[in-house]
This record gives sequence, structure tokens and C-alpha cells, in this order.
Amino acid sequence: MLESLSSWLQRIAQLYGLSVTDLVRHNLGEASAQLADTAEEALDWDPPIAVLAALAERTGAELGQLRRMTMAGWVPWLTDTLAPDDGQDLFDTYVRQDSVLLAPGEAGLNHAGRWRSWKGPWLPAQPMRRTCPLCAAAPERGTALTWRLPLMVSCVEHGCRLEPVFEVAFAASQGNPMAPVPVNGHLAALDRRTQQGLAAGAVALPGRSVHVGVWFRLLRTLLDEVSMAPSRVGARSRATLEHVWQATGRPVRAGLTVWRPYEQLDWPLQEAMLHAAAVALRLAADRRITPRGTLGPAIAEPPHERVYDGDDPRRRPMAASDFATAINAWLDTARADPETARHMLRMLTAFDPSPANVAKQRHFLISQAGVPPEFLRLDLLPPRPHAAE
Repeated sequence: MLESLSSWLQRIAQLYGLSVTDLVRHNLGEASAQLADTAEEALDWDPPIAVLAALAERTGAELGQLRRMTMAGWVPWLTDTLAPDDGQDLFDTYVRQDSVLLAPGEAGLNHAGRWRSWKGPWLPAQPMRRTCPLCAAAPERGTALTWRLPLMVSCVEHGCRLEPVFEVAFAASQGNPMAPVPVNGHLAALDRRTQQGLAAGAVALPGRSVHVGVWFRLLRTLLDEVSMAPSRVGARSRATLEHVWQATGRPVRAGLTVWRPYEQLDWPLQEAMLHAAAVALRLAADRRITPRGTLGPAIAEPPHERVYDGDDPRRRPMAASDFATAINAWLDTARADPETARHMLRMLTAFDPSPANVAKQRHFLISQAGVPPEFLRLDLLPPRPHAAE
């Protein structure tokens, strides 16, 4: 689990009976001044490097490790930038540059830039604070950075649904801990792939393994495609999208009527889109749909290619004596059959049909092989095609 910086600091602060705010604003020396007005949630975004350096000095943790516990530490793999100058350019590059289910360019354009609160891919319009009920019950466990994004539905380790932090905390305070709720199998498989990418830097897909940065973009593009109205794409893609949604057991687009960037949707709709993406990956792997996009080959197994079975081990290779016997038999036939004789001459002159070579090989067959001259009259040989001028 890739723990978030705020979660890690919270566990440290509890050891000293402090809040995270008191810990970072009064115990980091000069770096604390840079956090005077910083909310706890902002620590997971892009904290000043001086703050991370002070934490590394006081805890012994590596600076790079602390950086990876923030969103800034996952630029450009998770997202291209945290401060896009032009949201439309970022959307077109990250989401629409490639395709998965749809043919290249079929998605067309949507004006994501008009959504002023759109911060970029995977960055929610409203803060998300979720946790695993089982992880929350263990003081030594923290909260993953990705649980603050609309990227995962479940805790991969426990296979249960992530729940709002305040609901889990309230249930625990009442002495009635929240019971874990299992997630749909397709969603669980999707989350395992994301976790694999975070842990190993690559994701194994049916077609090939891809870098984690490619995985995030592939998944975000797929979420965009399943959110589209089938009426805006071609007949083949429309059938594919309808097949995917039918397999989820939900209505097409989960009832979405007006397109919005994925990050602007409410969580129930986001979860429905993740479900559709997970089902699409399964259908493609089973060859029940055909992805037509630039990234489509990654999610589908390559077609079976027949491999030569090899030579029959019971058949022995032709020996030199066998070869000589075959040639002698052919010559015997040529001495008695004009067509065989002419065919033999054509074989001997196939790579050099010049008049000089034809005369040379004809002389050999007559004088050395005993072929009757009348079998090899030049006027009986079929004309050879001339080279194109």
C-alpha cells in the first residue's frame, strides 16, 4: 500500500499525543513557517520541498520516499501536471490522444476546459477521504494515497469496499465497527491491476505488459469511452458500448444524460464507470468484444498463430544415394519423354535464361545425359516472358 503523507504523519502525531496540524506547524523548525495556513489535506498534494526535507531529517525517512507519498511525487506518471495552464490541452493529450475500444479519433472533442473546477485527470472535484474498515481498525495501518482519488473502489489486501473515513470512525466510536463489504469481482480485478502498477511500475495485461504511466492513461481513456453516448460513435463502436453496459447489468452510461469529465461526476456514477471499464477489460480478454483503439491490442490476447509442428521424426532425411537414384530416374524419363526433357532444360536455365546458358545446358543434356536432340529443339521450347521495360 502506498500510504499518503497525511496518513503517515497522523500515525506519528498520535504517538506524541498531537494533531497533524500541531506536529507540522510547530516541530519542523524554519520549514513550519511554510505550513502556517496549509490544511492537512494539502500535505498529500504538493508540500514545499523544505517541509519534506525537515521530515526526512527528523524521521530518517528518505526524501524520495516522502515525495512519493504525495501527488506531486507521481507526476508525470499519474498525471501530467498538477497545475495545468490549459485544461483543454491537458484533457486532449491525456484522455483523447489514444483510444481503447473506439477507433482512433472516433471520440471527437468535448470541451473539458469549460469545467472550471476540473483540476486534471484523476483529481476529484470534491475531496475524497476513504478508508478500509479493516485497515482502520489496526493502529499500525494507514490510508493509501490512491484512496483519495476516484481511481480505486476497494482495499486490494482485504478485498473490501472503501468507506468514508468519518463513517468508519463514527461506527468505531459507537462500539459497532463497520463490517467490510466485498466488491464486485471485475472491480476487484481492476483494482489489483492498479495496485500492481503502483507496486511494480508495470501492469500485466492480456496483450502485453505496460508501464504504470500507460496504465493510468489507458484506464482514464477507457472511462471516457464508456461514458459517451452511443449515438455519437459509429455502428461497430455503438454495439461494443451497448454490449459492455449490458454485461454490467446497468443502464447505458449508468443513466448519465449530459457528458461531463469523469472527475466531475458524483462517486456513484464514477464507480459505475469503473465497473463498466472493468467489464470491458474482461470482455476484451475473453475476445467477446474487439477493441479497435491504439491501445486496444494491450487489453486483448493476440490471435492464435499456428506454429509449424516440425518434421515427422519417423521420416529419415534423404541420403546421397537416394538423391542420386532420384536424379537417374528423372534422366531415364527425360530420355524417353520429350515433355520431361524440355521441363528439365527449363529447370536448368530458370535463373539464367540467356541464350548462351540455354545452349550450354542443352548441349549437356544431349551429350552427357543422352537426351535425344529432337526432344530439345529450340523452336519447341515455350517463349520466356520478357522483363518489364
